[in-house]
Amino acid sequence: MIQTPVLPESLAGDATFAILSAGQAPGPSVAKRAAKMGAEVVVLDRDPSVLADLMSQSAERVGGLALSGDLVSRFEPLHRNWGATPLQMVLNLMPLDPEDCAQGIDAQIRGLSALVRALGRGLVAGQGSVVTVLSRPSQPLALAGYGMIGAVESANAALDKVFGPRGLHFHLITVPEGQAGLAADTALYLGSEAGRRLRSGRLDLG
Repeated sequence: MIQTPVLPESLAGDATFAILSAGQAPGPSVAKRAAKMGAEVVVLDRDPSVLADLMSQSAERVGGLALSGDLVSRFEPLHRNWGATPLQMVLNLMPLDPEDCAQGIDAQIRGLSALVRALGRGLVAGQGSVVTVLSRPSQPLALAGYGMIGAVESANAALDKVFGPRGLHFHLITVPEGQAGLAADTALYLGSEAGRRLRSGRLDLG
């Protein structure tokens, strides 16, 4: 478990990140800090105003693309625009988006599969990681929330069996409900050269 990751001083020349549903915490923090550290960042969100705000923080380092469609069809423009671009990390915050989360566990797993199909070539080229952030429910009977965690963890394990030998890693970060911002440091670390050497797994923070 990474509780206090040691971040590199710079990501320049080392990292290109894509952040899905970038308006959800910790998306804005990761985008701003990664760009300041020299990484190239692609932010994706349904809200154009969110993208405009994120890109305005570092116009030279942050580019954006508006998402549209369901959790599968929205990846088609990603495939066309960045499918073969070497990527060091895709930060998947779609499960934290209330509208996407409401579509349920099956939809999120289909979205994760579509993400890998669309960006897999780039992730292989960059020896990258797919990092998904989920909230741990505060109520013990919030079975849907716990089910989502188990489903994503199982999906990551299945994807790792196929893509792990090709250098991809799949991580799940869980944080207490309402504290998604806690994942920022760990996500940045997992996108760094040192973090990308870690085996796929689940990290429970907080």
